[in-house]
Amino acid sequence: MRKPAAMACAAALALMLASCASPQDDGGPDPGLRGQWELQSATDAGGQIPLANQLISLTIDGDNTTTGRSTCSDYRAHVYGSISNLWVTATLPRAENCGIQAQEDIEHRYIGDLNQVRTSTLDGGILDLLAPGIDLRFSRALAVPTTLIVDRTWRLQTVRADNYYGDTSSVYVNLVGATLLLDRDGTLSGTTGCHRFTAAYQQNAGEIVVQHLVEHPFGQCTSNNSAADAVLLQVIKSGFTFFSESGALSISSPRAELSLTFVD
Repeated sequence: MRKPAAMACAAALALMLASCASPQDDGGPDPGLRGQWELQSATDAGGQIPLANQLISLTIDGDNTTTGRSTCSDYRAHVYGSISNLWVTATLPRAENCGIQAQEDIEHRYIGDLNQVRTSTLDGGILDLLAPGIDLRFSRALAVPTTLIVDRTWRLQTVRADNYYGDTSSVYVNLVGATLLLDRDGTLSGTTGCHRFTAAYQQNAGEIVVQHLVEHPFGQCTSNNSAADAVLLQVIKSGFTFFSESGALSISSPRAELSLTFVD
């Protein structure tokens, strides 16, 4: 009589432990989760994460490999399971490149929360990644048409600080001597008076992101050229959003906390 009872208890215990374990890897995330997502809001045990002007994205591919861009770094992740039974593991690179402490704090909270996700809800274009006390709310990122900005040589005109704390006293400062060209074939190039540069670019969750940036010495590199060189290359390396109208181009980089304007 004791042996069957012991076996029943063991079976019940195994079932209980299985229900608490991480979801099983079923060969990739649910198809409904796939795509590019932009973080809209985030809450955890510490309350609301103050995203301010910072951008965080999550790109879920067809296999288990997932990538994203945070306030300081590009990160890698894996998403397993179904919408209702989800498991995420995320890792940051060893070297982070945070401009300010607030960016680092946001990044570490976000990655820590992402690693605790155990379920989600998906309603139209809104994805909530959830765990007890955690809600990471994303909207599906839309591709912004590049028709108005490609195949045109843009000349730098001004720079403005676009800091995390929303300092409204920052003004546009005239800064010339640099050019920027985005070809429709996915090549970005330009000159600064100190460097000539080329890179491959693609749009990621609304941001222009470059790869394989190559710089060569170019020009006389005056003090004005050096300032233009520093801000333009910092924005390009950090990734940027863009807006264009009436022959002008504005680009902004939340990571670099800078906004630049150009004319063609």
